[in-house]
Amino acid sequence: MVRQFRDGQLNYFKFSSIVTDEFPKALCKSFKFMWNNKFGTAQPWDDSEAVRKSFLAKEGGRTEVPTHKSYQQWDCTALFKATIYAQCFAIHHRTLSDLYVKPRGVPPDSFHTSVVSPSGNNAETFALAIDQLRRLRNFHCHLARSEMDKTTFDQCVQRAKDAFNALGVNTDQIDEVGGLTESHFPTNEVARLEREIQYMRFVLFG
Repeated sequence: MVRQFRDGQLNYFKFSSIVTDEFPKALCKSFKFMWNNKFGTAQPWDDSEAVRKSFLAKEGGRTEVPTHKSYQQWDCTALFKATIYAQCFAIHHRTLSDLYVKPRGVPPDSFHTSVVSPSGNNAETFALAIDQLRRLRNFHCHLARSEMDKTTFDQCVQRAKDAFNALGVNTDQIDEVGGLTESHFPTNEVARLEREIQYMRFVLFG
């Protein structure tokens, strides 16, 4: 059964699909790249129990990241904690968020105008791009209605693509989702997306 959507509803569910399905994949790739870039010579990320325990140890033995699970099962919140808020990627004891995101003073309900480091610092670019995905996720979860006008949808998609590009992640899937029609969102798919968004809201707001 296919539901009949208004344009704004279809935009909402298309962006829901990007947030719930594509953001975690991009964040997983980014986390693995960051890990291998810093620790790969001694211990490349192979998602084994041993390497996940090593991550836990580098976090001081305590983390909200579910290291007992494969990193491919970590949700967006866990992946944000494993990257821009992680101690193992801290520089001079300051997390990437503390070092590169907070000094910009961007209000919580706003977005970075650019996610590319003006000085060419890769760590700063990764921090800004990952934080942009976090802001997009939060914006989507804060929407009062399951609708998104075309202008907002286009802006959100472009911000997501800019962040993916900065992280070196292919954007083809985002483009593909952007072209989906009502036939791609039968009742069971809509129900899945609604459950995913409700879970994200629960994690964010309790």
